[in-house]
Amino acid sequence: MKLQTKINTRFLALTFLVFSVAGVLFYFALGRVVDQNISEMLESRKEYILLNLQQHPLTVDSLVSTDRSIFIKQVDKINQFEHFSDTLAYDQEEKELTLFRKMSFSVQANDHNYKVVLLQSLFESEDLQMVIFSFMALLFCMVLLALFFLNRWLSVKAWRPFFQSLLILNAWKLSETQSVSFDPTGISEFDQLNASLEKMMHKIRADFVNLKEFTENASHEIQTPLAIIKSKLELVLHDQTLNDQQHERIHAAFESAIRLSKLNESLLLLSKIENNQFVELSEIEMCQLIRSKVDYLEELFALKQIELSVLLEEKVFLTMNPLLAEILINNLLSNALRHNVKGGKIIISSQNQQITISNSGEQAPMDLTRLFQRFAKQVTSSESNGLGLAIAHEICKNYHLQLNYSYLDQMHHMTLQKELFGSK
Repeated sequence: MKLQTKINTRFLALTFLVFSVAGVLFYFALGRVVDQNISEMLESRKEYILLNLQQHPLTVDSLVSTDRSIFIKQVDKINQFEHFSDTLAYDQEEKELTLFRKMSFSVQANDHNYKVVLLQSLFESEDLQMVIFSFMALLFCMVLLALFFLNRWLSVKAWRPFFQSLLILNAWKLSETQSVSFDPTGISEFDQLNASLEKMMHKIRADFVNLKEFTENASHEIQTPLAIIKSKLELVLHDQTLNDQQHERIHAAFESAIRLSKLNESLLLLSKIENNQFVELSEIEMCQLIRSKVDYLEELFALKQIELSVLLEEKVFLTMNPLLAEILINNLLSNALRHNVKGGKIIISSQNQQITISNSGEQAPMDLTRLFQRFAKQVTSSESNGLGLAIAHEICKNYHLQLNYSYLDQMHHMTLQKELFGSK
């Protein structure tokens, strides 16, 4: 959920709660005010009747009022207290039973005691309450909508600098040398954030450059003594005065130096791939590249008595660095050859814009959690440095390719294809 949506949701929920409680309180307060107003009206009518009785003594017959809302009845005893209550009565104007406010009191006139009942219809008051309440509800909805759109507009305007900074961050590439700068926003919090981001990005780029230089320098400095070691050991191996044991030990040291040299080259290559140092791009027909690599490795396939089937019926074009394309295919083919069994088979096919390299080998699926990790050897092999598939996977990641592994019909399958959405 977006931050703006979360804020708006809580804001509207709180506003709705406040307005709902306020609306209920207002409704009951309005009803109380209307009731007090009606009671005051009845009190005024009572005073008017008492005043007329005092100024104009009436007979019993004349006390029968023509006003349908006034009822007078002769009683034996006077009750000194007034009594208010609500009652249902037939309303001549509305032609239905409606709610009335009733006021009962006693009065003495012409030496007789009378009970007077005054009625005041609540129909108009209820209508007034409903009109006012409906108006307030409509006003509440309008205010709620106005606050919602106002808050949304203010949020969009206030958060615009943040999203602009986010766009700059998403477009920023570590390998680019151009410095990044953020425009002033006029909001102190965002200006502080942008200043911190600029400082952090500058530090990251400086560390990246230092690390890249260190890696290149270290690799170069290591290669020189390694080349000397291999050269010296090779000379010693040709010394005819060595006995078999000495020759075997020196040969083991020579092979270790070769493996160390290859490992250094692989690590340097992996570092360059991760740092996006291969910028040249071209469209490569992968099937043609595979055929050339198969011809190059033909003797190795024959040496291990591998049955090779090349079923490249559909051309597959990928846009990537030519050198990395060769390394990718070479590593996948070398992996299929290295982890195969003598007299095994390799099948290379292309279909639906994907390339599959299948090989026989260990009768068990590989560990997917470690398959593409560095130095993750599925089987112990002196020929493998554990970086082949890691390099292949890193190349695929750089060019938005998918490299998937599966084990089916006692065959290991490596499938290379474009990602579903977009490509580099």
